[in-house]
Amino acid sequence: MRFVEKAAGWLFAIGLAIALVLLFNYLDVLILVAFRNVGIDTAVYRGALATVTAVANIIVFGTFLFICKKVKRPILQMKKMNKLDILLVVIIAIGMLGFAETFIMTSERIAEYVKSLSEQMDQYKEAVNRYSGVEKEVVPLWDNILYLVTLSFLVPLEEEMIFRGAIFGVLRRKMSPFFAIIITAAIFGIMHQVSIHTAYAVVCGLILTACYYYTDNLFASVIMHSLFNLIGSALGDFLKLDVIGVPASLRQEILLNCNTVCILMIVPAGIAFFVLAKRSRKRRRLKAESVTAVE
Repeated sequence: MRFVEKAAGWLFAIGLAIALVLLFNYLDVLILVAFRNVGIDTAVYRGALATVTAVANIIVFGTFLFICKKVKRPILQMKKMNKLDILLVVIIAIGMLGFAETFIMTSERIAEYVKSLSEQMDQYKEAVNRYSGVEKEVVPLWDNILYLVTLSFLVPLEEEMIFRGAIFGVLRRKMSPFFAIIITAAIFGIMHQVSIHTAYAVVCGLILTACYYYTDNLFASVIMHSLFNLIGSALGDFLKLDVIGVPASLRQEILLNCNTVCILMIVPAGIAFFVLAKRSRKRRRLKAESVTAVE
């Protein structure tokens, strides 16, 4: 009987998680269609599209999390983080970016000899290219700035509210943290669609979800996600802006140095992750002991 109840709980949680993913996709498609119906070129005004989509998702999923709290079923964790925890998640975020860069560089080398992987790399580069399908000159400066700000801050907040706050939250109520983290990471990776992107997004999803669980604070994963997007994507696009006037050679040198630092931080990030996990176990043990003592 207990097994049946547990299985039913799992099915309910996974079903609700899938429903949340479908809601996320529905909002994205709805806003995309709305933009196109009023004649807005979404390739040119990608920043405006990303901003409206992010704000809409933040409002909708923020409402969902608020309702959960109101009905006495809170799923969002926002406990206080100390300075050491913040430092640890920053180190982990930089190392996580180093892992992603290493993965992409390795994939590019292998793609030179494997045609199918080469095609996937082309798809990945097109997916992450801000100017895919449009001439750079026709994109207004304000939309570029809006895109960079949204990519660096709003998108991380949006995705962390959805995947760590909502999806992990509903899974965590019905299953162990281990399985909830794995399923959340798998969903996070699959949502990135492009195979190359999915491969490292699953690993990043594992790290982000675990760090959220270890700190019990959504802003831990938001900070990590923001740093990842800011250094890994937004910085390169920012340096490409004509108004900045950074020569191509200098831009490449800056990005190369950033990549090198991130790769060098992989090992320190691993150590930081271990320390964060150990601190989390200690806090939970002390909490359990204090509850037992009161009883």
